[in-house]
Amino acid sequence: MASRKNLKKVIGYISDELLSQAIYVSLNSDRDAEAWNELFARIICMNNDYVARVSHKQPGMAASAYFNALCTSFNEEAKAIVAEIQKG
Repeated sequence: MASRKNLKKVIGYISDELLSQAIYVSLNSDRDAEAWNELFARIICMNNDYVARVSHKQPGMAASAYFNALCTSFNEEAKAIVAEIQKG
């Protein structure tokens, strides 16, 4: 398992990339600005939520199981955001 510090960095890097891609696509899109603003806020909230979840492990759950579930959940949410960005 990677250290918590590295996991937080990876979450931050992925969130930054998602946000920059969303901004780039939004500049070339006909979709309304309100929908893009909601997506930007969703990405930022996702980043904050997962970094906080890395910092505070759920009690009563094995560390490896907790972090595997956390990574799986993050990947699923990131894929959903990528799909939203691709809708353009």
